[in-house]
Amino acid sequence: MSVSIPTTAIVSLHAEGASRDEIIIALVSEHSLSLNAATRGYAATAKDEGWSSTPTSHKAEALITLSAQYPEGAGWDAIAVRNAVVELADRYSVQDSTARDYCKAYSNLVCLQHPVINPRTAIFEWFRDVAPTISEDERKAAYLEYAIGELNRSRSNANEYWKGYELHLYLSAS
Repeated sequence: MSVSIPTTAIVSLHAEGASRDEIIIALVSEHSLSLNAATRGYAATAKDEGWSSTPTSHKAEALITLSAQYPEGAGWDAIAVRNAVVELADRYSVQDSTARDYCKAYSNLVCLQHPVINPRTAIFEWFRDVAPTISEDERKAAYLEYAIGELNRSRSNANEYWKGYELHLYLSAS
């Protein structure tokens, strides 16, 4: 069964300032299209009209940027990747996940295993190396700032590690 896409309705709604989602909702509710047909119809019309919603990839530019900053992978470690994700996401206005994909592509380009920080190891090293240097009153706040801020762990995940640390302290004192 062929579905007729009301192109004139799509163009008219777009001219009135309706968003992509609003147009698709109108196609479903007012023209009895399925969500799939409405989405495809919008995409086809957007392409034909020159206001396509196709995302722009900045992968090539990102690879050039990373090649300039880390020639042949020199200095390309887990910290560099973490910093590059933030920089690329900001520079190209993309999600962190897209910026991470650009970084993985760079690792492949220079034939390196993609460096990542193992959050579990990093947390254990923080407890071993940093916790003893911080007063007991400041320790939990500093740890949560590190785990949530720098390692991008959820508050729940960070709290579970903290509970393990408290258990360790309790058992060590026994």
